[in-house]
Amino acid sequence: MTINVTNPIAELRKSKGYSIEQLSLISGLTELEITKLESGALVDDVKMTRLLTAAGVKIA
Repeated sequence: MTINVTNPIAELRKSKGYSIEQLSLISGLTELEITKLESGALVDDVKMTRLLTAAGVKIA
């Protein structure tokens, strides 16, 4: 049995039209950090905030 669970972080990036490389340049995070944030292998509030801000998400 296969369960497909979409990744909300990756989906957000793709919906904004950014590649990992582009978002890396905008956010100042490395491509590896973004990949790990998207996969859940890295949990870091500061880096996640930088990623979301760079993707255009307004954080209150």
